[in-house]
Amino acid sequence: MARSFVAIAPLICTICAALATAAEKTADGMSGSPSEPIGWETSYATAMAVAERGQKPLVLVFHRPADASLIQAIESAAKTDPALRRRLDQVVLARLPLDARISLQGTPTELVNHPAYAGVNRSPGFAVVDLRSPESPEFGRVIEAVPLSQDDARMPEQIAAVLRGVTTAQSTPLVWHANYSEATEEARSESKMLLLYLYDPSRQEWCRRFEELTLVDPNVVARLERFVLAKLPTDACIDAGEQQLQLIRHPAFREMQCQPGIAVVDYVHRDAEFYGTVVSTFPFLGGRTYSPYEMSVILDLPPGTLTQRTMIYAVRVHPERPASTDGQLDPHLADEAESHSQHQANIRVQGHHNWNSRFHHINTMLPSGLLASEVCAESWPGEGLLQAAIECVRCWRSSSGHWSRVRAPQQMFGYDIKRGSNGIWYATGIFGGYR
Repeated sequence: MARSFVAIAPLICTICAALATAAEKTADGMSGSPSEPIGWETSYATAMAVAERGQKPLVLVFHRPADASLIQAIESAAKTDPALRRRLDQVVLARLPLDARISLQGTPTELVNHPAYAGVNRSPGFAVVDLRSPESPEFGRVIEAVPLSQDDARMPEQIAAVLRGVTTAQSTPLVWHANYSEATEEARSESKMLLLYLYDPSRQEWCRRFEELTLVDPNVVARLERFVLAKLPTDACIDAGEQQLQLIRHPAFREMQCQPGIAVVDYVHRDAEFYGTVVSTFPFLGGRTYSPYEMSVILDLPPGTLTQRTMIYAVRVHPERPASTDGQLDPHLADEAESHSQHQANIRVQGHHNWNSRFHHINTMLPSGLLASEVCAESWPGEGLLQAAIECVRCWRSSSGHWSRVRAPQQMFGYDIKRGSNGIWYATGIFGGYR
């Protein structure tokens, strides 16, 4: 499932007064056995206060008041699935009608219309706000927003998958495969993402730092539950026809640059063009590994191609936390970003080529009230994909016009980057937002 990090500091500011007068019910009072009823909050402000005071995730369930079936389905699933109930007991739960309103800069606004909750698609759904630690970069951010269907037999697993990212990891340790073929087969058969940790035995200091500081972080461990995991040395080989080929030198892993690091293969989205392909490559460039926060961003990237996900990562880890990826990743905008990045790469010239005609075409794809906008950038020659993506975000930061779009909350977005024959990467971000 796709996840989005959404800064909601403005929302928190608008309910400060409500926080001061919130009910004194503690989050700890919500835990219980599967036979006990779930404790629901029904006020957004009160739920925020309880979650913040208890340093717990806030889980919002948007429902139609005239239809109790979604709430009943969740309660029924919690009664029959002890593991799900244990996870629900670690969060603050609030059920809100779809037309629930907040005051945003003095204007009454339906909560589901805020970009932070775009993922629920204005339908009954499920959202998680991370209020666990004020020191965390994720504090006050919506880290998941998805629609739910009470008729979906997979709904309990859908909820559990979301909760794994914000609740205590499982009691049994993570299983790391040492065989690439076995890990691939498990990921394919279970329709899961395959995460490869490629370590270099000759660079033990790099890998030890990553293993001892990042891979044991509770937030990272909880997210890793969603993946099939494999830990392989960088000299691991696979069958390539009649000969053995070093995995890291396979063309699919080109952007690992023969370095240790993390790679992800998508075995979830069977109907997508990127199914069965490498969709993430994060090498330890220059010995620099990934912090728990950066690793959490990697593990929460939305579905997409390798180049699309790398651009989204580069935006999300920028120190100023720009908000353009906080809304909904739209497949049409992603396709447009891919097309224009490829066009720039083909002609080896950066620019908003044919924007006047593309602007009107893109607007026809957007919901009423949204208008398209675009940013473009290019890398230095000879950079790898990850360096190029980070460089393009740096270029946008140096332009007030481009940065105003990248940093602003956007209802919908698409990013991509393509390399030209000159060794330069050309990036595009296309947004659908209110003007």
